[in-house]
Amino acid sequence: MDKYVFRNLEDAPAYQVEGDSSGIGTFWNITLFGDEAKMPMGDVPRNPEENHNFHYVHRTTLPVGGCVGEHPHQGNEQFYLIVEGTGEVTLCGKIFPVKPWSIALIRDGGSHGIRNTGSTPLTYVCVETGLAADK
Repeated sequence: MDKYVFRNLEDAPAYQVEGDSSGIGTFWNITLFGDEAKMPMGDVPRNPEENHNFHYVHRTTLPVGGCVGEHPHQGNEQFYLIVEGTGEVTLCGKIFPVKPWSIALIRDGGSHGIRNTGSTPLTYVCVETGLAADK
């Protein structure tokens, strides 16, 4: 297995996520890293020696009014880094305003969501890592 992964934005797969009754709005997602053979997010069982607890990096763009509904995280940690636009992030039921370079971290067992409350698209980078295995 290679000891590195390199990808340019134009090489990353993009896809649209459709809204559903859970409060997740329709938005565009680009998987910069993750969900692939070299960084196996979806393969079960995973080999922690190969992915070093790294799951994925996504760049997500929410349209005006779009949202990802508040949802829990178990067995992983995740952060959102706002790149452009304005909105609000919900962390364990508390709402915080966000703007470019705001960052929100959710730890194992917490919950979070994000909503575009601005007048332009809101773009953020989402990074998810697993928890270090007990040794």
